[in-house]
Amino acid sequence: MKPVFEQNRLPPLQTLQTFSIVAETGSFTAAATELNLSQSAISRQIQQLEHYFGCSLFERHTRKVVITEQGAAIMPIVNGLLVSLRNSFEATRTKSRSLTIRMPPTFARRWLLPRLPELQSRHEDLNITIDTAWFARPTFTVGDIDLLITYGNGHWPGMDVFLLLPEKLTPMCSPAVAETLGDPATLENLSACVLLHSNPRQSDWTLWLQAEGAYDFRAARNQIFDTQDFAMTAAASGYGVTMGDLYLAKQDLQGGELVTPFPRIIDSGYGYYALYPARTETRRKVADLVEWLTEARPVDER
Repeated sequence: MKPVFEQNRLPPLQTLQTFSIVAETGSFTAAATELNLSQSAISRQIQQLEHYFGCSLFERHTRKVVITEQGAAIMPIVNGLLVSLRNSFEATRTKSRSLTIRMPPTFARRWLLPRLPELQSRHEDLNITIDTAWFARPTFTVGDIDLLITYGNGHWPGMDVFLLLPEKLTPMCSPAVAETLGDPATLENLSACVLLHSNPRQSDWTLWLQAEGAYDFRAARNQIFDTQDFAMTAAASGYGVTMGDLYLAKQDLQGGELVTPFPRIIDSGYGYYALYPARTETRRKVADLVEWLTEARPVDER
């Protein structure tokens, strides 16, 4: 099956919506019910979209359909487009304001989400879409994000940049694991533990251990996760010891799920920054959000 792309021609919007719902429900029948269409109409629209892309989007079975690898690759693009359209239409209808913010999942769950009700209370007309596709390179164009919160060193030419949270690191674990480290905790006891990492380079542990003078430290085992949130959750469950950020672990530390067995806290020189294009129209659009983010920073970092 060859694609039939034509210059300046896009697939009909209805076929994209149908594709999204079929992928979600795994059924032409369920999609037909939700869209108030016949099952044959759903089938024709999917065939039309498959003809456009030049590939099969679903594997047909007797009682269900299963999305193909090609369909799964297209799905986030289609869903992102539909979300953007809905937000734009809703903003026009209600005269509300819509902003899309991209950030790492750990920052979203552990810092922004607990504070989101406060933002919505202050700016009731502001609709925030949270995008955690931190690996995607932003363009800041129409349909893309308005503001990026990312981890780094603060150097992004052509952008307005301000620091939200500096990274302050120290080992963290459950109270039960802390007991095995001794009182006071020792590096010798730490070497018998599983070290939990949120990056494959293990640079956070390296910095801290070097500050302790432990250049030849070897742990019994190392476990790598793709987010700091997973590593801290694993530590709280008693799986091992993670290098945690004091600001992002604040709730777990206050609740006693995590403790800090060692006194040393290091500033990595990195942190979470908010940035957006240094353009007048962008500054005007994100002004209320930037003001709120600035005020929500830790008091000693304002």
